[in-house]
Amino acid sequence: MLLKLVTKLSTYGQFGRPFMNYLESISLNNETIEYIEILKLFWDNKYDEVLETIERNISKLRKGSLYYLLLSIKLSALHRLKREQEVKEIYDELRDNFGNIPRYVRGTVVESLRNIRELYYDSNESMEKIRYWSEAYENDPVNKGFILMADARGKKNEGNYVEATQLNIQAFKILKDVPHPSGVVQALNNISWWLKDVDKSIALNFSFPLGFYLGYYFDDDNFNVFNSLDTTFQVQKNNNDPMMYETAFIFSKCLSKVDKERYNILKRKCGKSINQLKYCVFNLDSNYYLNTKVLRNFIKQEIEKEQVSIKELNISKRTLNDFLSGITKQIKSNTLRNIIDNLEFEINSSLAIPIIKELKKKDIDKKFEENFYKFMELEVEKQLTKFFTSYLVHYYKQEVKLERVIKDIEGGSLIKGRCDYYTRELINSIFEKTPNIDVGSLLTTNQEQKTYTNKDITFKEHPFYSARKILVKRFIKDLNKAYLQEFIEKYIKVDSKRKDMIERYIMNYGRYDEIKNIPKELRPKVPKEINVFVKKYTLKRRPSATSFYVFEEKEREEVVEMLKMFE
Repeated sequence: MLLKLVTKLSTYGQFGRPFMNYLESISLNNETIEYIEILKLFWDNKYDEVLETIERNISKLRKGSLYYLLLSIKLSALHRLKREQEVKEIYDELRDNFGNIPRYVRGTVVESLRNIRELYYDSNESMEKIRYWSEAYENDPVNKGFILMADARGKKNEGNYVEATQLNIQAFKILKDVPHPSGVVQALNNISWWLKDVDKSIALNFSFPLGFYLGYYFDDDNFNVFNSLDTTFQVQKNNNDPMMYETAFIFSKCLSKVDKERYNILKRKCGKSINQLKYCVFNLDSNYYLNTKVLRNFIKQEIEKEQVSIKELNISKRTLNDFLSGITKQIKSNTLRNIIDNLEFEINSSLAIPIIKELKKKDIDKKFEENFYKFMELEVEKQLTKFFTSYLVHYYKQEVKLERVIKDIEGGSLIKGRCDYYTRELINSIFEKTPNIDVGSLLTTNQEQKTYTNKDITFKEHPFYSARKILVKRFIKDLNKAYLQEFIEKYIKVDSKRKDMIERYIMNYGRYDEIKNIPKELRPKVPKEINVFVKKYTLKRRPSATSFYVFEEKEREEVVEMLKMFE
């Protein structure tokens, strides 16, 4: 019975983690706990540990439910490690013994078999038996979703990209209803990655929902985040899309949180993007730029091309000549702004970063002129709520002096001129509309490639942030507003590690707020250690408990201590 429950939970993929952690906490038999731990190792991409643990346990098992579940995980782990011969051996064992596998386990096995068949075998090989399995188990939505993705891979291998995309869209819709976050993101990632060299504008269309669901479903350290940011960055770069710079920024911030071992793994997987990040990531607060050969050659070329007079550039002849000849080693940001404001050129991924940076700052300034006054018209409580929400969502928070901004808001003394570019961007974010994403229409929408110039460029909010705002708003909406200022003040005082924990807790509260179809016996209860926190801030009990059990056992002890600081 317990193994059946865990098998059911595994159909949510990584989204089932808190429910499995809860079951572990209320004691299960050793075999079931071992299976849960292997699943979590697999979700964390620790494939060598997965294989080592399976080998240690599988020889003790009779050929029943757990044996075949472990064999299925082993198959997927071997594939991730590219151990092709062993993959085929396990595939053959599972295929040839399929009739002996207990029925409630077969759906899980079918997913693995179908995907491996498309990757390793010719299209006509073992097809009859695989098709029979598909028909027998595709009524289960998770099985059906992954079978559709396996079929899509087959169509892609045949060069039929339109049909492959349509199958992935079907899989996305089915898995989103479960929900199965890894499957949702995988379907979108498949489309963008497969089409990036075939139809790059359609690939770009699908990179937008990919970024959205990435932010919606996953914490920063999840492998899906890096894999999909890699895809998104490359697709946006191919299209000269200005959003590539924000994707690069997000990518670099996530990378900064991983240890050396994880970084080396990611470097092997996403090395091309990681090597290119340094050419695309920039800060917003410097007032001078180095006078590089790339920068001055570009400006010289554009001035000569457009035959612009020095008078039109609003700078002195000497300043311009010293810059173009390389005599001056730096150029002021406002001087560069004056120059590029009087030119017109296309945006592409090879432009010098100082140019992109000034265009970004100009875009921020333009939006901030309107948004600051809209912000100041709000009541103080709403200013606090909305700014804190924006702060928690964006990686710009690392550059913002939150305590000072909150103090200014509370005292009614926030002044436009004192807001740096990071603070301005957070205020602008408050007034960004939540995007309406219709994945089904993206295959035929906006197929003409967009060309941006410095005159019409706008830097839209990254969907990664838009999604996370939805999550944080759910938490803030439920938070007792009588304690809002106290909550923010206590957040400000805790160290960076505890800040990260409370942010993860808040995000996961939002992620699990709408999950309704978990059986009652699998729903976590609020542990007494955090009951005072939940009651004080009038939070919903189910998402409060579920968010708590997203953390592993040792982490939960730290979360308890952290939440006590907010009581």
